[in-house]
Amino acid sequence: MAQGDFLVSNGPQEDRVFRLRNTELEIGCESISSEWTTDSEAERTIQQEQLGSRGIIEEKQNRRKRKKRAWRLRHWVRRADDSGSSGSSESDSSSTSSGSSSSTDGGEIGSFKRQRQQVQQQWKMIKGHKSNFSPPDSAPTLPSEELPLLRTGTATPPPATGGLSWFDSSKKYRAFAVAHGFLQLQDIEAIGQAAKHSSVREINDRKGYLAFKHRVWRFELQLRALYPDLYARLMALMRSADEAKWKRLSAKSKKVYPEVEYIEYDVEEMGEPCYIEPHVDNKSAVTLVAMLSVPSAYVGGRSCFRRAQSSRGHRELSLEQGDVVLFRGEKLVHWITPVTAGKRIILQIEMSRV
Repeated sequence: MAQGDFLVSNGPQEDRVFRLRNTELEIGCESISSEWTTDSEAERTIQQEQLGSRGIIEEKQNRRKRKKRAWRLRHWVRRADDSGSSGSSESDSSSTSSGSSSSTDGGEIGSFKRQRQQVQQQWKMIKGHKSNFSPPDSAPTLPSEELPLLRTGTATPPPATGGLSWFDSSKKYRAFAVAHGFLQLQDIEAIGQAAKHSSVREINDRKGYLAFKHRVWRFELQLRALYPDLYARLMALMRSADEAKWKRLSAKSKKVYPEVEYIEYDVEEMGEPCYIEPHVDNKSAVTLVAMLSVPSAYVGGRSCFRRAQSSRGHRELSLEQGDVVLFRGEKLVHWITPVTAGKRIILQIEMSRV
């Protein structure tokens, strides 16, 4: 939720704008959604009950609900002409994914947890020894045109279509795409400046059951206000990927709510390997992850996705600086291998429908 006020701009059009409080950052009011949401404030009370000869203390929560106004960034999408047919075909695929996730994803999560435990054990053993790893001292360079892409089970990357290289699957929700070198060095610097703006705050909104070790800053309003052209390019890329494969944005709603995050996996700061376990992004029709670090700045941290088909294995890829990967965040299970040295920084955008 952002704090701000609606004002009349000083331009010739005298348009209404939304200004972030205590800043000069302004956004057109058509991109701001003001909605009343319910906030629950828990008050804990303790009651003691007697069962036979044994006393049991039960903790109960009395929830006092209040309404507050939430200011969110809104992105309009056009409704497809034939939304009914695309929605029905995809719903069959989606129902398959939700039905199988509870039974087959457990093996992937268990395998990841075993891998994470092994990495942490190795970390404790070598923690007292001097590491051979050292992050680059000089400024990162732009990636070359030919970027290596690693995928388990194949020796060659898939063909590119419309600037996107697709890793396909018979089930559309398991397909994902990579845009090689989409972000240039000036784009990466702009993202860092927007994320470090004085109005940006660190957040901790991950679910309690999700195991992770990283830090997150939320800054969609700042990115939109400071670098509108870059923001528009990112939105256009996400929409083009959706139109090419999933067709979920226009089929479901006229608008979505971009959630933009700057995420750091900093091993030195955390004092242990950094990671996030297999998960899906709640209500994210399309998720974008962009690599902001050069490969030499960290060790580990490969992006992992659920297998394309069959019942075993998964897909891994290593992103170069400036590479972007796009996928159905709410359906495709994804995670990263543990970062064991250095700092891995990414931009993540979720197109949330709620």
